[in-house]
Order: sequence, then structure tokens, then C-alpha cells
Amino acid sequence: MLEKNESVQVPSRFALCYKSDCRRAGECLRYQVAGCVSGERSVVCVVNPLSISSDEGCGQFKACHVLKYAYGMTGVWDRLPYRAVKDVRHCMLSHFGKTHFYRLMRKQRCFRPEDQVYVEGVFRKFGIASELVFDSYQLDYEW
Repeated sequence: MLEKNESVQVPSRFALCYKSDCRRAGECLRYQVAGCVSGERSVVCVVNPLSISSDEGCGQFKACHVLKYAYGMTGVWDRLPYRAVKDVRHCMLSHFGKTHFYRLMRKQRCFRPEDQVYVEGVFRKFGIASELVFDSYQLDYEW
């Protein structure tokens, strides 16, 4: 559970929830971060409380999970056999697309946990048996 004074960078388009009588409020990220938003933000995106039926549950529920995001993989390419670099790059470009792949390489975008699993599988397929170590990691909520 988040504390009211905890500093959280809430994306501006992330919908907040202020429905305190919801049975899942204690485990919902939308409700938890609503109390952390500072008064400096004059406009916020909010889930319509009238659209939530207490009988059916909430379609806007977002579990309060912290994920480990990875940035960059410059050191990983050095451990890859030279003959496999072209094939690995082709697999990565096919999966992520050119623009997204290069943004991942420049640390402008993060590797989500499922992306990290995919990359590890590709590198394992081409000769890197040990666990990959990305350049840096960051723990954050799954927005």
C-alpha cells in the first residue's frame, strides 16, 4: 500500500480512482496513487464512479504490482559470437520493429519483463547460456 507522502511519478493520462467504498480499493493501483497526487496538478484523469457496479467488479481495476524494467544492453553484444550478431539483430528487429529496437538500444525506452524474457531467449538460442545483464534496472509500477 502506498503512503500519502510517498513520491510517485504518475503518468498524466493514468486514470485515478477516488471510490473509497470499493471492495478492491486496497489492492488497486488507481485508488492507491490517487492519494499520492500532489495539489500542483490542477487536472487529473479520473475513473467515472457511476460506471462501476459493486456487484460485477470494476473493469478499470489495475493491480498494484512493481515490475523490474531494464535499460540498454551494450555489454551483452560484446559477449555474443561475431557470427551470431547479424542473426540476433535480425530477430530483435523483427520482434520490436526498427524504431522501437533502436530506442531500446539508446535507453530511450525500457525493456518490460516480457521483453527481457524474449531477449534472453534469443541470446540463449545463439550461444549465450548465462543470464543476461542489462545496463541498468528500475523498479516501477505497471501503469
